[in-house]
Amino acid sequence: MVRLQSADFEALLAFVGDVAGLEFDEPYPVGVVARMQDLVHCDDITYQDLDLNAQRFYAVVGPDDEVDDADELYWRVGPCPISDYRTRTGDLRTVTMSDLIDRRRYHDLPIFREYFRPAGLDHMIDLGLPAVLPRQRSFILFREAGAGDFSERDRAVLEMLRPHLYRLEAQAALRRQLSEALRTQEGAVEPDPYAELTSREREIVELVTEGKTNAQIAAQLWVAPSTVKKHLEHIYAKLGVGGRTAAATLQRSAR
Repeated sequence: MVRLQSADFEALLAFVGDVAGLEFDEPYPVGVVARMQDLVHCDDITYQDLDLNAQRFYAVVGPDDEVDDADELYWRVGPCPISDYRTRTGDLRTVTMSDLIDRRRYHDLPIFREYFRPAGLDHMIDLGLPAVLPRQRSFILFREAGAGDFSERDRAVLEMLRPHLYRLEAQAALRRQLSEALRTQEGAVEPDPYAELTSREREIVELVTEGKTNAQIAAQLWVAPSTVKKHLEHIYAKLGVGGRTAAATLQRSAR
């Protein structure tokens, strides 16, 4: 068993302290996901919620809050060996790709050659989260080829974080329940969450709810992707949400 250093525990305590005061009713907002990069060095990180049977992503949250356009490609060449492993075993423990398949065989797979290698990603470590099959939820941390594989120390840090993630999920679920109870309370007046949005911001929220990416929205509205991203930052702040998934959920519930 790997013995963590004092610096590891200090980083974990800092993470728990920083996110404990956040209020959100979605699984993991962008800020929480990005903050995890301070615990385990990685070149990219994603929280994902997917349905293997439906071949659909219900949530993809990363530091840049950008849903990848390549979902169709992923399902055509995937899923990855880690998803197959979770389906077969139900094991949620943190695993690396190298735990499940040797490097040469992995590099021969279409999921690597056509999906991960073009993105510059090689090594990965996956922290599984509870879900009812065929749904799967996890945090996936990625490193480029030259960065080296994830270590036993990295695995231990993520496993140490697991109970705190469960607590965050329980608190978010409670906030959702209380909010729903308040909305359904007899005589309650539901405020319009979109009252402060401009017409362009409302238009962008509608397109996000339709599942469009920033690039697709930019093309439809004849603006730069950076402009869409800046509008989304203002939208999240006005709606009090952490990302596009929560904004879309709020929009659907308001319809």
